[in-house]
Amino acid sequence: MGHAGTARHLEARPGIVAGAGDLVEAEFAKDLWDAFVLGIPARRGRNMASFVRIEQDWLREATKTWCRFRLGAGYSFSTIGATAENMTRFSTFLTGRPDVVDASDLTRELIEAFLVWMATSSLATTTRSNTLSFVKGFLEWGRRHDTVPGLPLGAVIYEEEVTRPADELPKFIPEFVMAQLEDPDNLALLPSPSVRHMVILLIETGMRGGDASVLEFNPIINDSTGWPCLRFANSKVAVEQLIPLSAKAADTIRAQQNHVRETWPAGSPWLFPGLLDNADGAKPYAHGSLSGQIGRWQTKIGLHDEAGQPVHVHAHQFRHTVGTRLINAGVPQHVIQKLLGHASPRMTARYAQIHDSTVRAAFEAYCHSRINTAGDVVPYDPDASTADAEWVKHNLSRIHDSLPNGYCGRPPQQDCPHPNACLTCPDFQTTPEFLHVHRQHAATNRKLIARADADGHFRLAGNLRRVQDSLDHIIPALEALQQEPPS
Repeated sequence: MGHAGTARHLEARPGIVAGAGDLVEAEFAKDLWDAFVLGIPARRGRNMASFVRIEQDWLREATKTWCRFRLGAGYSFSTIGATAENMTRFSTFLTGRPDVVDASDLTRELIEAFLVWMATSSLATTTRSNTLSFVKGFLEWGRRHDTVPGLPLGAVIYEEEVTRPADELPKFIPEFVMAQLEDPDNLALLPSPSVRHMVILLIETGMRGGDASVLEFNPIINDSTGWPCLRFANSKVAVEQLIPLSAKAADTIRAQQNHVRETWPAGSPWLFPGLLDNADGAKPYAHGSLSGQIGRWQTKIGLHDEAGQPVHVHAHQFRHTVGTRLINAGVPQHVIQKLLGHASPRMTARYAQIHDSTVRAAFEAYCHSRINTAGDVVPYDPDASTADAEWVKHNLSRIHDSLPNGYCGRPPQQDCPHPNACLTCPDFQTTPEFLHVHRQHAATNRKLIARADADGHFRLAGNLRRVQDSLDHIIPALEALQQEPPS
C-alpha cells in the first residue's frame, strides 16, 4: 500500500493521528516526542518517548508511524514510550547485521536468529517477553495494514515463541517490617507532608503510586450511608474506580487538603501538587521522585528485618501487602479483585497462593496439638500421601466454625450421625485453646448428672456420664499439651 496507503489509513483514525496543526506535525516528525506538546495525557516525568537510538532510518520511521497509529487506537502514552524502548532492542540486534538494508530483508531465518539472540541475552525474562511481544505486534501491524513496505510474509513471530514469565507471587512486605513503616514516629521523618500523606494513602488503599500522584484535589464522595469513598482514574485498566476508605485514609486525605490550602492559597487542582518549581500548584506530583524519597527515608529510619539486616522496599509493595492482608483475613477473591482494580482474576489468584501457604502452616500447627475424645493425640505426618487430602478436607469442612469446643474431622459431604453429641463422636477433635470451655462443661455436667440421678432419670444420667468420661480424658490431655514447649 506504500506511504499513500498509509496516509489514507491514518485519515480514518481519530484526529490525533491525522494531526492537529503545524506544532503537532512538527512534534511527530521529531525522534523525541513530548506528550504535552501533542496534547496527550501523561504523567509528569513519563511524558517523553525517544526513538533516537533506533539506528536504522527505515525501522525508526516505521516504528513512529506504528506509534502514531496506536495513539489513534487509544493506547496510552506510556505504551508509546515502551514501544520505542523495546523496538530499540530490535534495532540493536539489526545493527550487528549490516546486510539488512530495509524491511524486505526481515526473513523468517533472520527472525529465528533474533529469537536465539534474545534467548541467549542476559535480559530478564519479563524484559525478553516484552520485547518479543512488541516486535511481534509490529510485524503483525505491518503485514495486516501493508504499512511496512516490502515486509516478507514469513516475517512472523508466533505466539508460542514469545517467552512468557511465570506468574510471580506478590512481593508483600512482612508484618515485622510494616510495623516500622507504619510507626507514626517513623512516618514523621518523611521529607514533606505531601510525601508522608501519600505513603499513608498507599498503605491504606493499595492503589498504584502513579494513580495517587494525579488525584484531584477532592477525590472523596460519600456512599448512601455517608461513608467516604475514593474516586480515581485507574490508569492500568483505563476506568474510573471507587473504593471505600478507611477512617485513617479519609483523615489523611483531609490533612493533605489542608496542607495544600496552606501551601498554595490560590488553590491547586491536585491533591498532591508537585514539590519543586510549582509556585502556582498547577503541576501534579512527579511520581518518578517517590522511589528516591522513600528510599532515603528507609535508610534514615534504619529499616530492618527480624535478623537485624537492612531491607529496602518499593512503594508498589504496599499494594501487594494490602492484597495479602485482605486474602489472609478471609476476604473473597472477587472482592479483592474489585478493590485493587485487577482487570482479571489472574493477579488476584496469586494472593490466594499466599493465603494457602499461611493457612496451611496454621493447619499443620493445629494438627500437632489435637486430641480425640479418648484424650489421645491424633497423629499427623505432613509428608504422608494423605496429607494433602486431609488439608483439602479441612478447607472444605468449615464446620469447626459452629463448634464452641473443638473441630469436626468429618468432610462436609458426610451426614453427621451424632447431632448435638460431639463429645461421644470419634470424629471430634479439640486443642488447648478450648481447655477453659471443657472445664466449664465438666463442672456443669457433673451437676446435671447429680440432678438426673436424684430425679430418677437414669437413661439421661447414663448419657451424661459418657460425656463426662470424654471430658475426664480430654481435660488432662489438653493440660499436658498446654504445658509442653512449642515444637
